[in-house]
Amino acid sequence: MPAALSNFIHAARWIAALAVLLAHANVLISLSDIMVGPHGPLVYVWWFATAFSHQAVTVFFVLSGFLVGGRVFTALRQSTPFLRAYFIDRASRLYIVLIPALALTFALDALGRRLFAGAGIYELAGREGAFEPSRILSTLAMQQHIWAGQAGTNGPLWSLACEFWYYLLFPLLLLPFARCYFEPARLAAFGVGVALLCVLSLPSTRFPVGFAIWTTGALAARARRPLLRGKYLSLGLFLVVVVVARLAVRGPFVEAHPIIHDLADALTAATFANLLATLRFCETGLRLPLPALHRRLADFSFSLYATHMPIVFFFWAGAGHIFGKDWLELLPTPAHWSAAAALLLVATAVAWGFSRATEAHTPALRRRFHAAFAALDRRMRLGERARWVGQGRAEGL
Repeated sequence: MPAALSNFIHAARWIAALAVLLAHANVLISLSDIMVGPHGPLVYVWWFATAFSHQAVTVFFVLSGFLVGGRVFTALRQSTPFLRAYFIDRASRLYIVLIPALALTFALDALGRRLFAGAGIYELAGREGAFEPSRILSTLAMQQHIWAGQAGTNGPLWSLACEFWYYLLFPLLLLPFARCYFEPARLAAFGVGVALLCVLSLPSTRFPVGFAIWTTGALAARARRPLLRGKYLSLGLFLVVVVVARLAVRGPFVEAHPIIHDLADALTAATFANLLATLRFCETGLRLPLPALHRRLADFSFSLYATHMPIVFFFWAGAGHIFGKDWLELLPTPAHWSAAAALLLVATAVAWGFSRATEAHTPALRRRFHAAFAALDRRMRLGERARWVGQGRAEGL
C-alpha cells in the first residue's frame, strides 16, 4: 500500500472514531432551540460537528471492506487454502477488544446504576433486559441488534457484530472462485453463505445494506481504475455528499421514508470508496501532515469506539445526579462545556490505556493461535502416520 494511502486511512479511522464520540457526548449539551434562538459561534460549531456519527460508521464499513475484502480477493488466487488463517486473523482482531470491552461495560454500568440510580438515565426506554447477563452471551455470539438486544449501554457494538458476519460471509460467497478447495467444498461454503445472509437479514434491512456498503470497500480495493482520477475532486465530492447528508437527511421525513436514508448511505459509501480507489493509483496522495500522529491516533481508534459509550452514560447519569435532571435540559453554560470536555478527555484516555492492554497485542495473539493450530496439525499428522505404520505392521504379522 502506498505510504500516502496508508496515512490517509489512519487519519480516516481516528477522525471517524472521534465523530462517533462527539455525537454521543452531545447528551451533555442541550441544543433543543438551535433552530429558533440565537447562539454563540461555539454552539453552532458543536451542533454541526456532533452529527456525523452515522456517516462515520459508513466510513468504518467501507474501510473494513477495503482492507479485509481486498485481501480476500488476493487469497482467492492462491494455490493453498486460506480460510483458517483468515478466520484466525479476523476473530483475533475483534474478540481481543470485544471481550474486555464487555467486561468494562457491565462493570461501569453496575457502578453507575448504583451511584446514580435517581438520575433516570440507566432506566431510559429501550433498555429493558440490557443489563441481563444473557446479553453478554448474545453479544459474544455477535447477535447484538441482529437477533438480540444490546449489551448494557454499549449500543455501538452492533457494528462489530455486523462486521464479524461480513468477514465470514464475504469469503464464503466468493469461495466458488477459489481453486485451492475442492468443488464440493466450494459449493457447500457458498450455500452456507447464502443461508447465513438470509437468516441474518430477516430481523432488519440494516444488515444487508451494511453488507453492500462493506462490499463497496472491497470492490474499491479490486478496482482496476477509479471512477474519478483527480484526488482533490474525489475528496471534495465525498465531503459534499457527507455534509449534504448531515444537513438534509434527517427528521420525520427520513423516518417516514427510510429508503432516503439508505440512498444517502450508498452515496457516502460510493464516494468514499472512489476516494480510496483514487488514492490507490495516485503516487503523491493527499500528503497529510504529521503521519506519525495519525498512526498513533488510529492505533486506539477501535478501542475508543468500543469503550466510549458506557463512559458517556456514566458521565450523563453523574451529571443528572449531581446537578439535577433539569440541568441537562438547560442551554449550555460553562459548566456544561466543562463536563463535555472532561468526558472527551476521560473517554480518550481510557481508550488509549485500554488499547495498550488489548488491541496492541493483536499480532501476538494471532501468532499464538497460528502456532497452536500448526502444532495441532503436526500432532494429527504424526498420529495418522503412527496409525498407518501400526496397521502395516499388523498386516505384516
